[in-house]
Amino acid sequence: MRIAFLLSATALWVVFLRIRLLGDLRAHVPETVTWLVLASLFYLVSSYLVFQISKGEANHSLSLGIAAVAVILRLTVWPLAPALSDDLYRYRWEGKLQAAGGNPYESRPGDARWASLRDSTFPLVVGKDFKAIYGPLIQQVELWSYRAVSAVEKDPVRQVFWFKLPFALCDLGVIAALWWLLGAHGLPRERVLVYAWSPLAIIEFWATGHNDSVVVLLITLALLSAAKERWTWAFVALSLAVAAKIWPVLLFPLFIGWRQGRPLRGYQWWVALPILGLLALPYRTDVTENLRFVSGFMGGWRNNDSLFGILLGLAKDPYRAKYAAVGIVVVTVLILTFRRIPLERACLVAIAVMLMVSANCHPWYLTWLLPLLVLFPVPALLLWTALAPLAYSAVISWVTLGEWQGSTPIRWFEYVPVYSLLTGSWLVSRMISRRRSPRNSAHIAG
Repeated sequence: MRIAFLLSATALWVVFLRIRLLGDLRAHVPETVTWLVLASLFYLVSSYLVFQISKGEANHSLSLGIAAVAVILRLTVWPLAPALSDDLYRYRWEGKLQAAGGNPYESRPGDARWASLRDSTFPLVVGKDFKAIYGPLIQQVELWSYRAVSAVEKDPVRQVFWFKLPFALCDLGVIAALWWLLGAHGLPRERVLVYAWSPLAIIEFWATGHNDSVVVLLITLALLSAAKERWTWAFVALSLAVAAKIWPVLLFPLFIGWRQGRPLRGYQWWVALPILGLLALPYRTDVTENLRFVSGFMGGWRNNDSLFGILLGLAKDPYRAKYAAVGIVVVTVLILTFRRIPLERACLVAIAVMLMVSANCHPWYLTWLLPLLVLFPVPALLLWTALAPLAYSAVISWVTLGEWQGSTPIRWFEYVPVYSLLTGSWLVSRMISRRRSPRNSAHIAG
């Protein structure tokens, strides 16, 4: 089995090296998607093997080897310029705007007032007609990244490239946090492979440079603090996650907990108030328009959606479909809160349901699931992360026509296998539980 594990790791590195040699991925989107899906195949094989190996005694040398391979894979794709997404150009513009004294929650890239900030990267800045939607913590990261990068690099394009660095470092932080989280739960540290070797995490944080690694790190730190019963620190980390992107607020009820008519942690979460207040203070302004735009994540524009299409078909109206999606997520969180379910499993279910019913599900959103899959490796969800690169087919029309076509039949090559496996696994588990039920045992005994 160890030989098979080594061969799988080698094959994974060869695929990433081949992607690296493509050069400008924007000019090779079909090939990139094909190679990423192939990488995902080797990743799934590696994940299966590591769970087979980890059933025995913990193997320290194997764990270190997995971590070393993870670093090698990341360094292999690091030289790639951001191509599958233009988000880094927006990050830099917001950082540059703040350095010039502007408020990203008030100004748009297309505003004539800030025309002096335009340079050779401006054509690739996304969303020129809308204001900032990321939280104040991300805005601070963008500001200080711009100040640091612009002090040593004058070329705008190279500045954009180096905006990847803080998010790549956060990704390494996730691996370290998972290492300790697995130890806190008494689980083999080899299982860190589920995150560390994921093509999704490697490409999104080291090639494309998405800021979601900040949120993933903070949520992982919150879970680590909770596992050690340090609940105030857990809420500090979770509050910072909300300050980065709004959606982690849905995890607060799960962390607070509820039993016998009262909250388990009724005051520790108050630390969120000063944290969010202090981070928001430099940006105080009317954010009604910003929040309205953010709500499009759950229902508005459609991109790589799955169950939202069904909700839309039933509701016959995008706003009603959005409210239905939000309602499903809220009800799910409430059910998970009042039932005695392990915190990590509850978080996994809540995030998975949110992504399933939302109107917008970019591939990098699925990195939110990866740390939780290290603890609870649901095969269907692992498959989802493996097939997520298929959604990058939308980049082809974006590059050639300037149109984003994110809700096409291609996405069903991603979702049909996922939901089929999810449904099949559920049916099998139900059959097994019925066979093991006390009534059936008594009937057999009789």
